[in-house]
Amino acid sequence: MVTTKTLSVKQNNIDPAFETAKAEECTLSILYQQDGLSFLVRHRTTRQLYMAGYMPRADWSDQPVQDLIDSFPQPLAEVIYGVEAPHSVLIPQVMTDPEDLDWTSDMLGHKANFSDVNESLGVAVFAYLPEEDLTLSSTTSLVRRHHWALQLDRLEPTDAPTIWAHVYNDAVQIMASRKGNWSLINSFPCANESELMYHLGNCTEQLDWNRADCTIELSGLSARAYKEVVQPYFGTVRLFKPAQWSKISSAMKEFDALAFATLLRL
Repeated sequence: MVTTKTLSVKQNNIDPAFETAKAEECTLSILYQQDGLSFLVRHRTTRQLYMAGYMPRADWSDQPVQDLIDSFPQPLAEVIYGVEAPHSVLIPQVMTDPEDLDWTSDMLGHKANFSDVNESLGVAVFAYLPEEDLTLSSTTSLVRRHHWALQLDRLEPTDAPTIWAHVYNDAVQIMASRKGNWSLINSFPCANESELMYHLGNCTEQLDWNRADCTIELSGLSARAYKEVVQPYFGTVRLFKPAQWSKISSAMKEFDALAFATLLRL
C-alpha cells in the first residue's frame, strides 16, 4: 500500500512528484477488464503521469471501481471510466433502435446488455457483459463508457491505411482507418504470432488494402516481440509511442507503457 496526500491504493508504479500533486489538478483514468482494473493518475494539463496500477480480480471486493474512487480522500478534478467488453459490435447510430436489441443475439452470441454512443461520429456500440461483470463494473458516481467509444474520441482517423493493434493474452483489438474514416473496429481471439498475422492479413484483405501501403501500430504485452514478426509483411510497423499521450519521467522506468496503451489514450 502507498499512502500519499491524495491517494491510498494498491499500486505498481508511482512518480515521487505525486507527493506534491493537487487533487484538483489530477485526472484518474480507469479501465475495467474482466481480469482486473487498470488505472492511471495524470496531471490534467501537462499530462504528466503520476501513478499507474493494476488491481487483479482476485483482490476485488463486490464494488471494485467504487473502492478505487473512494480511496481518494479528496475528489479528483476528473475521472474517466471505460469498460472492455469481449463481445461488442459497432454500427451507425441511425441504424439502432434502443427498444429492439434482439438482433444483437445473432452477432454477439448473447443479447446486448450494455451500450454506448460516440455522438461526434454518429456510431453506437452494443456489448454483452456477463451478469457478474455488469454488476461489478457499475458505480454510484460514474457513467460507464465503452472503451471503443472513448478511444474514438482520442484517435484521429488517418488518410493512409493504418491499423492500431493492441495485443492481450488471448485477444487482439484492431482499429483500422483510411481516407479520414474508420474502416474497422473489432476484437478477435489471438494467443500467438500466427493468429495475429492471420487477423492482420485477413483485415487488410477484407478492406482491399495493399499491405505495402499499410502502417501497423502495435501495443500490448507482447508488442515488442510481435513487431519483428509483422515487420516484413507490411509497409510500416511501429510501436505505440507513449510520449504522444503522456509525459512520463525516468522515475517511472518500470512502467510498461505498451501494456497500458489503451488506457493512456483515454
